[in-house]
Amino acid sequence: MKRSQRTQHLLVAAYATLLVMLLALRQFPVVAAPETQVIDFVWAPTSVNVTGQPGQVSVAVNATLQNQGATDSFGISAVMPTGWSPITISPGQPVPIAANASKNFTFFFNIPPATAPGIYIIDVFGFRTSAPSVTALFRIIVQVVQPSPTPTITPVPPTPTPAFICSDGFEPDNFPAQARRIDVQIPQEHVICPTGDEDWLYFGGVAGKVYTIDVPVMRPGIDLSLELLDSQLNRIAFNDDFYNRDPANPNPGDTRPRITVRIPADGSYYIRVRDTAGRGGTDYSYVIVLLDESAGPTPVTVESVCLDIFEPDGLPEQARLITSNEVQENRRLCPSGDADWVTFFAKSGKRYVIYTDTRRYRDSNSVNGDTQAGADTVLVLADRDGVSILDINDDIPGGNTFDSQIEFTPNVDGFYFVQVKNVGDIGNQFIRYDLVLLLCLPGQTDCKRPASPLPGLPENPVVPPPTSTPIRAPWVTDPTNTPLPPTPTP
Repeated sequence: MKRSQRTQHLLVAAYATLLVMLLALRQFPVVAAPETQVIDFVWAPTSVNVTGQPGQVSVAVNATLQNQGATDSFGISAVMPTGWSPITISPGQPVPIAANASKNFTFFFNIPPATAPGIYIIDVFGFRTSAPSVTALFRIIVQVVQPSPTPTITPVPPTPTPAFICSDGFEPDNFPAQARRIDVQIPQEHVICPTGDEDWLYFGGVAGKVYTIDVPVMRPGIDLSLELLDSQLNRIAFNDDFYNRDPANPNPGDTRPRITVRIPADGSYYIRVRDTAGRGGTDYSYVIVLLDESAGPTPVTVESVCLDIFEPDGLPEQARLITSNEVQENRRLCPSGDADWVTFFAKSGKRYVIYTDTRRYRDSNSVNGDTQAGADTVLVLADRDGVSILDINDDIPGGNTFDSQIEFTPNVDGFYFVQVKNVGDIGNQFIRYDLVLLLCLPGQTDCKRPASPLPGLPENPVVPPPTSTPIRAPWVTDPTNTPLPPTPTP
């Protein structure tokens, strides 16, 4: 046979094989949402099991289509077993469903008289008419049994296809409007399912009380994050991994999240739980609990609230770099005896002013001007060795304040050190301050702590900062993103 004839025969055989495969695929329709589309509508339940006999007519099944997205019209299609008549749907199509609303449907079908006993599948697909390629599956599993005329015949045992259950008893809870309430000290078990699922919860927070949102149990395979928002959905705190549940034995491998926060005002607060990689499944369960603590006059110190993002900085060799004209916000003198060290580079002949400012953090019930309760800072300026004292200031001279300020003009270029402490070594999670380093312009006369807090900074910002996780050695991140200077030599 010539080569051209063999080539033609091979092409004919390939086309025939492709045709057979396409005909086979028609028997098994596959409906999948495009990866770029979000399936924001679901059936409840996702499947049902019914039993019938050959020749039975008008078998009825009910299901609800939940629209979790925008208002739209929905259509429904069904794939019936071979030889079965089309299904009847009530109400007819298309059906408008409002945003975050549901619609009940009833499906009627007949079982053909000649149907043999066994399991038959009816796949029903809901879809937005604006995006018909995105579908949600509802499966009807029909077990057809043959009635026995005599008790000697044993009926065929049922072997239904397992239903896909993707609910934890709290669904739907995928949006703030669907958030479910969580009460203090009462754990709840949820499931992140399907893929990309989010769980929203809410609680009533009391101003001044400390609340802890914890995930004590998290099934392997997921990596949850917690987000706390106020009633206007402004973020208050966020945490992905919290490794310090046992301060005596920190575990960097612990990826369970936790948030501890002192609530700033009475109101409703929302909790958003999701997998950081958007995963989900029936096995992705977790337990979440809301804990609260006393709001007495001397509440127990909460470590994740006590430690600011600059810790550890209690020794000269741990001093954090502060650059010229930088404001380091939301520093905290906590616990008792805490000292905060910073270092800065100063050039010979130039004038520098460093000061503390507690005015933004004063309580709403002002007692003595702009004084913050418990705050009376002391600044100590040390030489390049981190030991020799160059200057000390408790209260700014001539000012109606307990804040501190030091002016400094070095004779030698180099890194100098500053320590911030509180009078009496008093410290708690309420004593907060801003630390500012000014590089004065030549001839500038107003290079000092201004009469009012710097513009653009919020009053009494929420505690803790958005990370909610204390930073510990050896993984120390410098908040200024500037390399640290050399360690001082005694």
